Amino acid sequence: MAAGLSEIATNMIATLGYGGLAVGLFVDSFGIPIPSEVLLPLAGAAAKQGQMSLLIVIIVGTLAQTAGAVVAYWIGMGPGLEFVKRYGKYVLFSEHELEKTHKLFEKYGSWLTLVGRCLPGIRTYIGIPAGMARMNFKAFFAASLAGSFVWTVFLSVLGYQLADHLDTIDSILSKFGYLLALGGIIFFIWFVHRHAKKRKAS
Repeated sequence: MAAGLSEIATNMIATLGYGGLAVGLFVDSFGIPIPSEVLLPLAGAAAKQGQMSLLIVIIVGTLAQTAGAVVAYWIGMGPGLEFVKRYGKYVLFSEHELEKTHKLFEKYGSWLTLVGRCLPGIRTYIGIPAGMARMNFKAFFAASLAGSFVWTVFLSVLGYQLADHLDTIDSILSKFGYLLALGGIIFFIWFVHRHAKKRKAS
């Protein structure tokens, strides 16, 4: 599946240029995993070869990802929040957990969003819990813009500097993504186990 998504990302850059880059990064930022880890280095490499402008890649990448994050935020605030209120108890996410999430984003929302937008996997979905927690929109937008800028510059410049070694970049980032996924699975198991114990005790 990852290989298929990488091929889609490659084709989007090759055939649609800046438009493909913008669309891919936009949808990746609200839950459809067209990997920015592939799109941005490819765009950077294309800039090195004179086919694109690195400055425009950075501008388009930052704005497209920020727009996608805003969509994720509104999904979280609307249907995402409604889903948790109605069905959260069936997936071990109670009103109490929702309140804790709200307090967490109220206190650390800007940092959570900024750092989250710079982490593979997490960056795609961080806007949803921020919206569910009703995080201040201006703070969310500013943190998303900053995080998207850092992520875009890092990957596009990496692709520009290492244009002849994109396979190596993809391999390294893929392994990092697998580690994050493993961490997510471990957290999920711990979360389920903790809630099961609480319910048994009550």
